[in-house]
Amino acid sequence: MDRRLIQTAVFGSPDSDEPALCPETPDELEAFRREHTGVTIWCGTQFEGGCGRQLTTRLCTDKICHFAHYGSGGTGDPCGRKDRGKDDANHLFAKAHLTSWLRNQGIEAEFTLPEPLGSAVVVHLPDGRTILLHLDRNQPVTWDAVRWETILGPGVQDAHALIQRGYLHRVRFADRPGSGRVLQFGTELHGRGTGPWDALDDIVLTPAGLVSKTRPASGTPAPAPRPMQAPAGREIVTITRTAARDPRRTDPVHELLRHLDIDHDSPRKIKEVIEAIPRLLETDLHPDDANRLRVALPKCLRRLETHAQRRQKVVQQLREKPTEALYYVAVGLLEDDPDASQEEKDVVAALTVRMEEARAAQEAARRAAIERAREEKRRVEQEQRDAWFEEMAASREAMEQQTAARRVVIAERVAQAREQRPQPDRQAHAGKVAQLAPAVRGALKKAAREHRVTTWPELRDKTGLRQLGRLDHSDKVELLALVEADTTPEAPLLSTLLVADDDSDSLNLHRDISRLLGRPLPSSDTDLIDQLAHDRTQLHNQR
Repeated sequence: MDRRLIQTAVFGSPDSDEPALCPETPDELEAFRREHTGVTIWCGTQFEGGCGRQLTTRLCTDKICHFAHYGSGGTGDPCGRKDRGKDDANHLFAKAHLTSWLRNQGIEAEFTLPEPLGSAVVVHLPDGRTILLHLDRNQPVTWDAVRWETILGPGVQDAHALIQRGYLHRVRFADRPGSGRVLQFGTELHGRGTGPWDALDDIVLTPAGLVSKTRPASGTPAPAPRPMQAPAGREIVTITRTAARDPRRTDPVHELLRHLDIDHDSPRKIKEVIEAIPRLLETDLHPDDANRLRVALPKCLRRLETHAQRRQKVVQQLREKPTEALYYVAVGLLEDDPDASQEEKDVVAALTVRMEEARAAQEAARRAAIERAREEKRRVEQEQRDAWFEEMAASREAMEQQTAARRVVIAERVAQAREQRPQPDRQAHAGKVAQLAPAVRGALKKAAREHRVTTWPELRDKTGLRQLGRLDHSDKVELLALVEADTTPEAPLLSTLLVADDDSDSLNLHRDISRLLGRPLPSSDTDLIDQLAHDRTQLHNQR
């Protein structure tokens, strides 16, 4: 077979991941052409060295049929894939088969193709687990805690892993008649080789591992189940007991591993497990238990190695550029770690002192800032109070000045009204009502507070001023004018509470008082009665 010819391609576009395998015989190629009429074929960019140019098929009788570039110039063509065989597309065939296999189980996964292209396929399952299909037989296999399961491709060997694990999962490819390749799955057991190969559809992905529907057959032990990856990334070593064991007997393997949490346990506990495993392996263990210990041991070793590398890196970063975030990471990494050096502990201890000093300084600064803020708040509030009191004092002074001015005006008006009386009346009534004004004012304010109206007889009885019963119309006008001396121009008159709506004399008295005080009034009695009702409501609500 001439492997210098291009045997693999992709359908549809240069960036497609749908693989194509060119049939080797003329009859199969003719069938391939009929099946894919109208479908373009490309030297895909998902191949290592793929140039992205369009391809055509070449029917040959002296050598195998193959793909060729349009306008190919022979040896001068820049494509880098002419020295590769059909295995060049194994990663794309594997991705296609794994996608279909997972979808048949109701699982939608994401795939990545690491560099160099063709070396591996990484499957990212929805629950956080990751499967690595290692295809490059020239590169060592990487076993780490990140991969939930690693599957080896054709010709990939790892004798050390086989001894440690006791088994290895494998895949191989077989040509399908006409075109394409099929994927087969098998498990290699230490000392027994790879057992029967299953079709991929006969394998089921379970939380515990990859399980065959048709195996193990009687007499053939099944490989130990793989650790189950919990959704949050927690790795759990699954240990089961065989029915043949005496339940009354203490199971040392079960006691050692039942509470083991490799990703979250302290380094000290992981180290204790590592030290205990070789001792247990020297005892007479059931093969399943021995296999589980061999599975757990490298995981624990990798966990300690990863932890040590991270601890050293973080401590070094602390030396170079210490930060609070790095400090807390380092404290967590050194906690309960027997392998931490004294130098690393000293670095963290020195930073602990600095952190405590910095925290103390920050706390002192915070308290000082709070006290400054409180003092500033008290100062502002005091300034606001002082300003309010000053404003109120100024307002009171202005009101007092206005009230005094009103009193002067009202006194002048009352004097003018008194001057219009006949001479005998002026002498008889001079100063008669002025002394009654304070008591009447107080009685009217009390009536307003109690939400009621009053009458002149009631005023006389409540104040004890018998003179109120002997006042004529002019006296009442003069008295009530003096009562209203402190009433602001916008406030309703207290004397409103003395007006009876159905009494023309009281209405006329109110008109005369308002006229003397310079208050405008409606001309009609109906409008005046409405205004009086409004003024009474204001007095009842305000006083």
